[in-house]
Amino acid sequence: MGISDEIQKRGSEKVRKQSLRDMELLQKYLENYEAEGMDEILFKINELKESDLYVKLMNAFKSETYSEGWDTENFADGKRAFNKDEVDYVKSLELARRNLHLGGLFNTILTPSMITAKEFLTIHLMIHYTYVVFSGKATDWNDRLNIYFSRLDERLIFGMENFDELKLEDLPEIKSKYFKALKKLKWKDKNTKDLYKKLTELMGEIRDYSRDYPNLTERAGWMTNYGVTEDFFIKTLAACNAVNNNREKIEDQDIVRAYKTFFKLIKTDVTVYKAIPELVQDIG
Repeated sequence: MGISDEIQKRGSEKVRKQSLRDMELLQKYLENYEAEGMDEILFKINELKESDLYVKLMNAFKSETYSEGWDTENFADGKRAFNKDEVDYVKSLELARRNLHLGGLFNTILTPSMITAKEFLTIHLMIHYTYVVFSGKATDWNDRLNIYFSRLDERLIFGMENFDELKLEDLPEIKSKYFKALKKLKWKDKNTKDLYKKLTELMGEIRDYSRDYPNLTERAGWMTNYGVTEDFFIKTLAACNAVNNNREKIEDQDIVRAYKTFFKLIKTDVTVYKAIPELVQDIG
């Protein structure tokens, strides 16, 4: 073993030890946090840590987002992309674009809303990566039609962890009013915001653990980008749950329910949800 290899090994061991200590401290904090359903969330997090599902989900993100020719703006592989008019057939995305701030660092600083249009899009992105896990292949055009035009997004928004029990005919009509409420949401208090942050930090440690502590380049690159996507997904679902219950602030119960929905979604074969013919009949 050369000097550089020895230095890298020692660095990896140091990172591993520090991560395990941080994980233990975060779990103790969350175990002592009084929120209904927290025990179930911690159980599912530890269950995920010991399975290969999380690794498959992250690999799906990496393969779909960083594949050659992948268009991150139009969610296609260079052969056929959704144009703006076609994306607007997805009612939730069309309303998000019209009623929420766009998102992005500069836009968020100027207009500090908790939920932006880009964050809302992570609902579809997480469906997308879960779809890849269960299909076992890269998505093609028909797959993406299923992902974006099956109304699974609305089932998640209104049904949360019971999305698989919610029938299309029972879905409430999603309106601009819903997104205007999302735009105004705040945290209930510092404790709730801290709960969200601690769970986010714990999931970050679980990601490193699941992938056996990869090098810094990998962790600071695509793994960080995946973490941001997952983070936004959880926050968006928590916000939706608050609006579903006619509240103007996100509470502990919203965060807990968002995590329950996340764990339920990534274990569900979403390939069974097909594009609704009426929604895609005008798409070539």
